[in-house]
Amino acid sequence: MKKEPLEGELLKDSHILLHPERYRIMELLAEKPMHISGLSRALGEERRLVAYHLLALEDRGFVTSKYEISQLDKAKGKALKVYTVTDKATDVKAALKRDL
Repeated sequence: MKKEPLEGELLKDSHILLHPERYRIMELLAEKPMHISGLSRALGEERRLVAYHLLALEDRGFVTSKYEISQLDKAKGKALKVYTVTDKATDVKAALKRDL
């Protein structure tokens, strides 16, 4: 029996997750919530590239963000946008397994 090709929202979501940098970001955020500077350092990438990928992930619902007041010495008292992974990645992976 021939499977139908992926289409629609599942195709868009899987395309977002298949990018290597986005996948690495998702792995890091699965370990702990992080702000963009922390992600940038961990990935060894420029902030603007990380921001680009975070925007794509947030637009599709894979990550959420909220502002928190930093307790770190260098940024104490500053509002930092902290990113957290959602359950959507797990849902998309399950749908892909089912449909493939």
